[in-house]
Amino acid sequence: MADKSRLAEASLALAHALAFAKKAKSDPFYAAGIAKSFEICFEYAWKYLKAVATEHGLEAHSPRDAIKTAARMGLLDDAEAWLGFLEDRNLSVHDYLGVDDAGYLQTVKSFRTSVEALLRREP
Repeated sequence: MADKSRLAEASLALAHALAFAKKAKSDPFYAAGIAKSFEICFEYAWKYLKAVATEHGLEAHSPRDAIKTAARMGLLDDAEAWLGFLEDRNLSVHDYLGVDDAGYLQTVKSFRTSVEALLRREP
């Protein structure tokens, strides 16, 4: 069975980082910590989804594949939201266009809520 423990740890780390959301608005150090925590948690989330898909004999080679497959399996309630998290993760990692701070924080908070829902589900 796919190991949820790393995803759970990353989710807790993200929650801790989000506790500094007010400070992140004025101090880029805290914003960077939240962004990195989001990035790490997202990586563990899609790799967990990929592992669950593989255990069920399904292929998921990329984060997008893993999200779509997990949604078909009933592990995710809102595939479109998760695809949005993927897009925001990609934008924040590469920062090609810049990221709106307020919108980004809301995305990260929504992502954490979605991860917690995923962790409560049995594959």
